[in-house]
Amino acid sequence: MTAATRSPLHAPPRTKASLRLREAEFPYELVLENTVVGICYLHDRHILWANARMAQIFGYESGKLDGQSVRLLYSTQADYEEVGRMSALSCNRPGYTHERLMATKSGELLWCLLSGRMIDPDDAHSRSVWVVQDITDRKRAGDQLRRANQRLEETIERRTLNLRRSNEALRAEVERRRAAQELSVESREKYRALFRHMPLGVLVTNAEGEIVEINRTLQTYLGAASRAAFDTLAREPHRVVAPDGSAQSLAALVGEHAKSSVARRVDGFEIGGLAPTGTRRDISVVAAPMSGHGLGVAYALADVTEQRRARDREHAQQAALAHASRLSLMGQMASALAHELGQPLNACQSYLGGLRHRLGEELADRPELAQALDKVAGHLDQASDIIRNVRGFVARHRPELENVDLVALARQTTALLDVQLRAGQVRTQLATPAATMLVRCHPVEIQQVLVNLLVNAIEAMQELPVEDRVVEIAIVAEGRAKVSVQISDAGAGVPPELAERIFEPYFTTKSSGLGMGLMICRTIVESHGGSLRLQGGRARGACFRFTLPVVRDIAQDIAREAAR
Repeated sequence: MTAATRSPLHAPPRTKASLRLREAEFPYELVLENTVVGICYLHDRHILWANARMAQIFGYESGKLDGQSVRLLYSTQADYEEVGRMSALSCNRPGYTHERLMATKSGELLWCLLSGRMIDPDDAHSRSVWVVQDITDRKRAGDQLRRANQRLEETIERRTLNLRRSNEALRAEVERRRAAQELSVESREKYRALFRHMPLGVLVTNAEGEIVEINRTLQTYLGAASRAAFDTLAREPHRVVAPDGSAQSLAALVGEHAKSSVARRVDGFEIGGLAPTGTRRDISVVAAPMSGHGLGVAYALADVTEQRRARDREHAQQAALAHASRLSLMGQMASALAHELGQPLNACQSYLGGLRHRLGEELADRPELAQALDKVAGHLDQASDIIRNVRGFVARHRPELENVDLVALARQTTALLDVQLRAGQVRTQLATPAATMLVRCHPVEIQQVLVNLLVNAIEAMQELPVEDRVVEIAIVAEGRAKVSVQISDAGAGVPPELAERIFEPYFTTKSSGLGMGLMICRTIVESHGGSLRLQGGRARGACFRFTLPVVRDIAQDIAREAAR
């Protein structure tokens, strides 16, 4: 076979020289200049070369960054120095990535994701390659969500007009689809595909309120693999929670709504639904009436669980801060009022005594005046008692203790938290002794300790499957004179290195916590002669245990029972 007729399969093997030649011919510079991310080549924190995208991100012309110090791109000297220190510490790693607020040529600030790699990791002064991406839009998304909440009130005012427009637009869309479907089979199939793959769940009823059509997104919401499975799930009771709080099936909910008077106009409301995993999801529903072809109402359903949770977290944190501020202010006001009102009240009582002395026997002839003076004296005594109580509270005066049935108090507390337990889908298991367990305590303060520990347990298990969310409450006699209460959960628990700090003021492991709950609980328990601590050695979850002194008669019964 001659060279002219040689097949490509019989071409001579590529040599290293030919490979180097092909690499030299590859347009590396063209590729780097046209990439969608910023790329620069650094040495001693100076830009040796930067591609066009890098210059564009920071508002410079192509090539203007070459030879410049990277300090030019940082918004502050502190950021520049901090990144330099972190880069020095990570020089022996394969790569380094961080987010930083950078400055453009015009002074505008933008968030950037920077990823760098040393050419020679063993050389601290090695040249490096860095990739820069503009992530300002992602950073601003959270701010936009908060601003959206502030604009909610304005949105509500415009809602009626928008809904009316949406109704007209929906009617026009329905008419357009009907006309298009009559024109050709191809157009009908196009809209059928649009309906099936719409990212919103859609459900359509007939005039009698029966479900006649759904899309695949709605099937996914309920975890139904087929239309038959969806029909079965739609008839299951307690599958959804109606706006009025009642639990019913999806078919019953839309059937009642489609037959009601509100179905004649565009209507928006929210329902709760159970996901395939058993967790509750918040669903926003917009219902619009349909005319013609025997149809009733079209429902568009969207999962807004994450938006609701973010809004609730923000509102809860704002409420907690406002409440703490009010409590601090009220404490100062109460202390000032208790101090300032004492003397005027004493003066009023002195004047009242003087009136009684001056009137003397005249009071016997004027019983109505004597009755009025008695009422004034009673109100003054009541005001004095209030002032003494406030001053005693400010001075940390110990309240009077009572004999309290601890088992009954625990049951009363779980009943008090029934709404939070049901909202968090948490079950409680209460283990109590057969005998009545009377303790010497202030019931309101001990109940506050129970409430705080139970709420912490509920919040700790929100990421667990529903079947694992159990809070165990155990009340047992401890020795002859004390009773212990243990509250255990199956959450993530407390890291050992934080076990001793959780009772410190203002220390918290929760993003929305104030760090005061456990500290106040320990203070209350210790003021009753008991102790509160975190039990160690658990493989899963956290267990808090506190003790209280029992009533003397009960303590004697416990001692006799132990002697047997």
